[in-house]
Amino acid sequence: MKIIPPYQITSEILNTINQAEKYIVLVSPYVNFTNWDRIKQDLINAMKRGVKVEFFTRFDSNNSQSWEQIELLGIQPKLIKNLHAKLYYSEKSAIVTSMNLLTSSNLNAIEFGSIYHTEEELKELKSYVRQFLLPHIEEEMPNEDDLYLGNEKFIFALQNYISCNLKIDVYCKWKNGSIEIKAGTTFFLALDKVKKVIYLSAIISGDMYQDSHHFINECNRHLNDFEISVEKGRNRSYDTMHLISKKKLSNTNFDYLLVNEKKVVIEMIYFFVSNLLLFKEDCYQKKKKGEG
Repeated sequence: MKIIPPYQITSEILNTINQAEKYIVLVSPYVNFTNWDRIKQDLINAMKRGVKVEFFTRFDSNNSQSWEQIELLGIQPKLIKNLHAKLYYSEKSAIVTSMNLLTSSNLNAIEFGSIYHTEEELKELKSYVRQFLLPHIEEEMPNEDDLYLGNEKFIFALQNYISCNLKIDVYCKWKNGSIEIKAGTTFFLALDKVKKVIYLSAIISGDMYQDSHHFINECNRHLNDFEISVEKGRNRSYDTMHLISKKKLSNTNFDYLLVNEKKVVIEMIYFFVSNLLLFKEDCYQKKKKGEG
């Protein structure tokens, strides 16, 4: 085993690919060959000369770009949940490294890597793949809904979901660091960068505020990791109702939330929006009858 300087890691990976005569095994959780034509061509050339290529990458709906890049080379990716290991080997040599096969890692990152040549070392790496990777290959791809959420911008996925379920035109746009949601009433969605929780709020009328406590209690009975509250306006500010997440999210960027998180967040936003609109209509009808 020999430590490789960061500036040589890419060269050694390419050497491993180009010197292979029988097989190449590539294990990279994340893959992006954009503007990295050299590695793509080297892999294509290896397959043309009869080298078997096995490519392991991470199974995650947010990571569909990785396996799409692999498929474009004519290689069927092997998808592994929670994959974090990075290693690349042939029958002649192996690289164990911190480097994913990403254009950004190739150009900018300071990575660690080591190279292995002995028969015993290569045997151990092959044993690792057989024991820890091959038994965990996912046979089924994520469903279309998960792939959609993994690839679509959060703001558009949110807008489409609320529009389809409310059957009205809903518009979402960024405004002053938060997402403004226009759905009959205007809502404001923000993600706290420090606490990693979301805040969704809407202005309500005085009549709604007076009747809000029963509505809030009923809604909160159906919520686990979220809570609805009401705030009385002071000093000319408006009464507002809030939906707040009690559980920390995985990221401070809506687009980079895990797919399951996006599902929950979008469903909870829809729950709040739809129920508040119903509550608003109910308060309006009560007031109208009282005036009559």
